[in-house]
Amino acid sequence: RPCDESGDFLPLGTPPCPLAEQSPDDWAPFRNRTEFKMAEFLFSRAQMSAPNINTLLDLWATSLLKLHDHPPFADHKDLYKTIDNIPIGGVNWQSFNIQYSRDKPAEPDVPPWMSEQFDVWYHDPREVARNILANPDYVNEFNYRLFREFSANKDEHHFQDFMSADWAWQQVDIIATDPSNLGATFVPIILGSDKTTVSVGTGNNEYYPLYLSIGNVRNNVCRAHQNALCLVGFLALPKTTKEHAETEEFRNFRHQIFHSSLTKILNPLKDAMSKPEIVRSRNNK
Repeated sequence: RPCDESGDFLPLGTPPCPLAEQSPDDWAPFRNRTEFKMAEFLFSRAQMSAPNINTLLDLWATSLLKLHDHPPFADHKDLYKTIDNIPIGGVNWQSFNIQYSRDKPAEPDVPPWMSEQFDVWYHDPREVARNILANPDYVNEFNYRLFREFSANKDEHHFQDFMSADWAWQQVDIIATDPSNLGATFVPIILGSDKTTVSVGTGNNEYYPLYLSIGNVRNNVCRAHQNALCLVGFLALPKTTKEHAETEEFRNFRHQIFHSSLTKILNPLKDAMSKPEIVRSRNNK
């Protein structure tokens, strides 16, 4: 049920608050369109290595000396730093590292992976979910309530969108036992990953991409990738030599780093799992 910023329910038909418009000339954190297009070309399209980026920018800088000008970026570090500062719907990248912390064998028998630190990059999933909820593109493709759909002829139960699933009904029955949840909307968090590894611009590290969506958005929107399926993190993928790859210790560590990373990344959602939050919805209420 729609409410105001204080959580007070609004009368039916109350118009939404207008969204703040962004200037068409705002390319932040890039200074202009040229910088943005150059970063997009080097990092996404050409997927140029760091040494080659440095060589290109050095040659570019040399050609501009007589004009007392400089290229868009000083080197690959300047490029990567600017890219890392890009807000995704206002959500910045964060990171933490994970390292093996159990007992190690005596030197020199310590495998390299036991001493390495593995970086994990992520967006705050709570803020990502809030951005999906606030996206006006889904105004006609969003389920606030659960529903069940049956065929008119055979009385068959049809399952299509997440909010028609039996599991969703079971969860709402549990949530509704708390009177403080009455009037709130159930927002299921859906995560996904695959074995596609990402290594561009990250040196020797490899990552599994982690994606997030919410169950309220209808399936046809998610399949069309209309910003309803968001990249929320990169899970570190530890590697080692063939000698240690099949050991029980290494396999257990890979499992532990996966689950520990998810626990850390999803921690911001914990409070909202038991207490309703006031958020702007896709029709700006």
